[in-house]
Amino acid sequence: MSKNTINYNSQLLAEWPPELLSVQRGLYYGDALFESIRVLGGRIPLLAAHWERLFGGLKAWGYAVPAHWSAEFFKKEILRTTSGDARVRLTVWRSPGGLFLPENDTPQFLIAATELSSSMFDGYSKGLSIGLCRGVRLSVDSLSGWKTPNGARYVAAAKEAYASGWDDAIILNSREQVCEATSSNVFWIADHQVYTVPLSDGPVTGILRNLLLHLLPREGYTVVEKSTSFEELLQADEVFLTNAVRGIRWVACCEKKVFKQNHSEHFNYLLAAHIEGILKGTD
Repeated sequence: MSKNTINYNSQLLAEWPPELLSVQRGLYYGDALFESIRVLGGRIPLLAAHWERLFGGLKAWGYAVPAHWSAEFFKKEILRTTSGDARVRLTVWRSPGGLFLPENDTPQFLIAATELSSSMFDGYSKGLSIGLCRGVRLSVDSLSGWKTPNGARYVAAAKEAYASGWDDAIILNSREQVCEATSSNVFWIADHQVYTVPLSDGPVTGILRNLLLHLLPREGYTVVEKSTSFEELLQADEVFLTNAVRGIRWVACCEKKVFKQNHSEHFNYLLAAHIEGILKGTD
């Protein structure tokens, strides 16, 4: 029988500490998925969409999803963790065992909540300053649409944005097309037409992205999924970023290009009304 020798922060151990063994596959292989979820006043209006995406990812990755797991199950678990206004991260990973080929497909989960001071999406009213990430590119494959902890490229892009004095950065895919920002999907408006990046170009299948694809046409706006270059994005009249925790955030400038804010503020009002309708059970 092989013998383990583990050096954990200069402490020599014969066995994995139980709390680390539990997350071993996530630590070694990034064999995990996660959801970033907004809790508003103890309510979770977009939880059904989060669970649909997470369940789809678990099935696609070959997890043995427990029969009792559901949106209602995680609602109860999240509200056991926080009951106010919070950003919640729900992480799911495979149980330990095996090397690249897992021995146990049973998932485990961790819920971590960070208290927030507002019961509304922030909208970032002063506008974001962004730029082009030049250091990394994102791959386009069958795993591109899922949220995974393999975030090294997003970390590098966020550090590049910080070093440049930006709030965020546009990241291109391996085909030199606009893919997404560090934690958001990208939308833009040109000649009164709303556009966003198609999933075939590799962005995460964003919860708020999908919501706007259905919500905006109900309000008379069409949304076209269109591949674009960074140079073409700079020709837009308006640019905004979306995610399920912070909502719709308009971009004031991208490097030297200044954008208008003609529609994204109104879209924030539409989003707020939609969320209010969900909470009241009318939408």
